[in-house]
Amino acid sequence: MKHTTERRVVITGVGVVAANGIGKNAFWQATSEGTSGIKPIQRFSTANLSIQVAGEVNDFLASDYIDRKLMNRTDRMTHFVLAAIEEALNDANIILEEENLQRTGSVIANTLGGIEFAVEQIKSLHVRGPRYMSAFTAIAWLQVANVGQTSIRYGLQGYCKTPVNDTVGGLEALNMAYGAIRRGAADVLISGGCEAFLHPFSLTLLGQLNEYSYCVVGADPSAYRPFDQRAAGLILAEGAGICILEEYEHARRRGATIYGEIVGCGQTNDANGPTVPSSNGKQYARAMRLAMQEGALSPQDIAYFSLDGRALPPSDQGEAEALRLAFGSAMEQLPVSVPRTTQGHSYAAAGAIDTITALLALQDKLIPPTINCEELDPRFGLAMVRDEAQSLSGSAVLIGGRGVGGMNSVLAVKKV
Repeated sequence: MKHTTERRVVITGVGVVAANGIGKNAFWQATSEGTSGIKPIQRFSTANLSIQVAGEVNDFLASDYIDRKLMNRTDRMTHFVLAAIEEALNDANIILEEENLQRTGSVIANTLGGIEFAVEQIKSLHVRGPRYMSAFTAIAWLQVANVGQTSIRYGLQGYCKTPVNDTVGGLEALNMAYGAIRRGAADVLISGGCEAFLHPFSLTLLGQLNEYSYCVVGADPSAYRPFDQRAAGLILAEGAGICILEEYEHARRRGATIYGEIVGCGQTNDANGPTVPSSNGKQYARAMRLAMQEGALSPQDIAYFSLDGRALPPSDQGEAEALRLAFGSAMEQLPVSVPRTTQGHSYAAAGAIDTITALLALQDKLIPPTINCEELDPRFGLAMVRDEAQSLSGSAVLIGGRGVGGMNSVLAVKKV
């Protein structure tokens, strides 16, 4: 099917699994109130690990969402994403069996794969022998397992992608899904990201490769302090965020409630090698401008900017510089926030969860706060929303993300 004009893309349902709330309502209440879900890791001992706190999802029962057979054949990341998808579909009030499944698909990002499943099967191989390894080891740990299981579960036969793009994967997934619907490759797409890498193996690895991840070590649950004078890195997290994207007229015909519209995106690269986001904000600013230009947005339209908030002085400096380059003097009045300080940084899930946060902020006219930033660095000149939520004025939100190697991604969502 060809379309001669570009189509509008709206979001009609959301689903969340996060450290500070499982489900949209619990998540939004905690995030808007600045309630943190970051705490000492409970699922395993961290006595010999340098990383001891994280945005761990507790009280999650996979059996509430999937049967035991599928649980045993899949990793925790897939459990998260299937739970988020179920909520998002119910939230969108869409019945997939009534849709054209050849024009329905999924774009779900993941970065580190099913680490827990893989490690446990390797353990079985060496302790009990090859006969005790699951045959599903071949697929369960792969990043593509999530879209694969989603397609099987719902009979999806259309557009299908798995972005693997460091910490910006969730934004890339939404961008890809937005582009696919816009150009007529699909009508309905399940899109977002998931991550479940909180395991002794990955935490040991990330703790040793700190020049690439720069995550906080130690046991302080308040140590994620972006743009603070004490900033020392991000705190890791797990979770999933899923949005139901639809072509606008398709959503209208079925009487769907619309959270907002994706109106633009910007993608650039600093091309600075395998290092954390740099202090140079030139290319990131270009991504911001591209997103605003595509969405026909002016600085006055922006209710707030959802920052990446790497919490490293050079990276924070680069993000502040990018805002200055993109917004000029309007930057002084632009509200900015890092709501993920209440959940931690969940890599491929982060951008999707930030987008859901932005949609709920537009709905309730409330900018969620950045927590832990008691000593805001005055060098950055940011109008940071801190400690408690602030009333929102404006019709659009920009969501930013920066990854190792210089990837920059900015998504623009607007209230319809």
